[in-house]
Amino acid sequence: MENNEILKLINNEYETIGTSDSKARNKVARNIYPLLPSENKKVMELFDFLVSTEEWKIFWLVTKWIKRKGLYKLEYMSYYERWLYNYIDSWGTCDVFCYRVLNPMLEKHSQLFENVIKWSDSSKTYIRRAAAVSLLESTQSFKVNYSFEKVLMVVEKLKNDKELHVQKGVGWLLKYSYLSYPNEVYKYLKNNVDNLSRIIFRYALEKAPKSIKTELMSL
Repeated sequence: MENNEILKLINNEYETIGTSDSKARNKVARNIYPLLPSENKKVMELFDFLVSTEEWKIFWLVTKWIKRKGLYKLEYMSYYERWLYNYIDSWGTCDVFCYRVLNPMLEKHSQLFENVIKWSDSSKTYIRRAAAVSLLESTQSFKVNYSFEKVLMVVEKLKNDKELHVQKGVGWLLKYSYLSYPNEVYKYLKNNVDNLSRIIFRYALEKAPKSIKTELMSL
């Protein structure tokens, strides 16, 4: 089946089922999944074509299928990084891409942390946000598995960012790093109370006990 035919079927499914919530989109994903190419090379070419349509509802499906198929070989990073640079332009696309695609890639291939540092220097807001959010484990816990030293490398590069969604991304990274490194995050926040925005500081404390929140917020 040609790529354009798959795209037409997806749009037909959306017209019938709707796009209003994840339940509807999940149904479309299930209905189309059996029609995807069986060969990974062809499926990646299809996904590249679908992402190039720049439609959120289609991009959402692609990330869902990547996770279901487990397409996390190092060779696919050339696709994923190109999508990051060319098509990620909102917090919604950024976060779903981080959770379903970028984080699993980073956790399987530690050498890709070099890419994360490069993203933190980008002129594009949501690429910089991805540098922080992609370090969150792609599970409901969002636990951070990278070393605290690497977390701090990203935090230090982004802590003075002027964009709200980047600041919130940094706060999220520290918040979930607390689950893995409570003492280290506590010390970092206490020593940097004057060096972090209140947005980052407040987000970073969301997983901390009430006593620590009270102590640090009063500084």
